[in-house]
Parts: sequence; C-alpha cells; structure tokens
Amino acid sequence: MIARHILLKTKYLLPTILQALQQGGDFAQLAREHSACPSGQNGGDWGNLDKQVLPENILRALSEATIGGVVGPIESRHGLHIIKLEGE
Repeated sequence: MIARHILLKTKYLLPTILQALQQGGDFAQLAREHSACPSGQNGGDWGNLDKQVLPENILRALSEATIGGVVGPIESRHGLHIIKLEGE
C-alpha cells in the first residue's frame, strides 16, 4: 500500500483541512503545512506501507478506500490521521 497522511495532535484544524480537501486542495501541500509527523516535510509521504505493522483501525479504513481516496480522521496513539491512498 502506498499512502500519504496528515497527522494532527488535536481536532482543532480538522474541519479546515477536511474542507480544503473537499474543495480540491493539494494533499501534499496541506501535509507540509499542518502535519505533526516528520513525513509532513515530504508532503506526508508514508511510502510503501507494511500491512503487518499498521494498527487494525488504519488497516480497516485503508481497505475500504479507493486509490486516490481520502479517509479519516482515524485515531491512533499518535493523534488523528487523514490518509490518502495512492496505490496498492
């Protein structure tokens, strides 16, 4: 699975980011501007994900996503994730 993500530590920016994505905002640019994860510097690029190490709730959400689709927010011990599936 190839994906990008935006990690938020609080729900404060969630409505703003989701609205920007619904209006066609650039996911990578939003990740650079808002993600709390170091991957944000690379546009949220998570690279090729290992299904063996992902939390169950993230795996479940990604299994229901279409390529190019955005899912989230998904909560993990790190915060809230907004994820864009880019490939299998």
